[in-house]
Amino acid sequence: MFFDDALSKTILDLGELVYQEPPPSVLCQFLATRICPSGELVRVCVGRVDRDGFIRPTASFGYPVDSKLMETEIPLESNRPLPEAIKQKKIILLNKEEILEKYPEYQPIDMRSPWASSALVPTMGIYAFAFLSQQKIIEKEFYEIYYKIVGQLLSFYNFDRAMTINKLVETDGWISKISEPQPKKGGALTERQKQILDQIKEKKTNGQIAEHLGYSESLIRQETIIIYAKLGIKGRKELIIKNF
Repeated sequence: MFFDDALSKTILDLGELVYQEPPPSVLCQFLATRICPSGELVRVCVGRVDRDGFIRPTASFGYPVDSKLMETEIPLESNRPLPEAIKQKKIILLNKEEILEKYPEYQPIDMRSPWASSALVPTMGIYAFAFLSQQKIIEKEFYEIYYKIVGQLLSFYNFDRAMTINKLVETDGWISKISEPQPKKGGALTERQKQILDQIKEKKTNGQIAEHLGYSESLIRQETIIIYAKLGIKGRKELIIKNF
């Protein structure tokens, strides 16, 4: 099974980023804007398995309205998707309706949330990642291989060290050595991105677009980055000039 050029570049860029040990916020931003094979923005949540047998949130990035997949703490022995992925040391892929079917005692669904599927990715260390995507997973075999590679790369990221040097990164200029995470180039716009594009053409601000569509301003900001990348432009000014 082969990856296209865009996915291959994403994997290479992730490997380089992990090697650089950026702050968790930079890593999570990269994952949220680049990691989904379909090009969608995802919400990424990172959990740490502590010695007392609980999984606790460490970092996250993406749309703020989501399920309770990452609560304050999750018992490792509970019958839930993330603990199962960690205990079995395997990738677990679930569409929203499958969670309702497989985990009837655990109903994390928030109907306000745009997520449609989740990928639970354990690493070789004490951290695990949950990726909430806006599209259903259809080719599960492909996704399993892809996220297995992602999980192996993330196993080399040192969260403890990265969080320790976070303040140094902000003061000594080291962060300037980290490549700015860029969304994948090309591809068709999603329906939501088309809605946002129409609002941009009406010269509305990100805040006004967020209020009109019912999303957070940070999500609109991230989606506009992806929109500009797909259109091959640098920003609003060029959008107006080229009259997309």
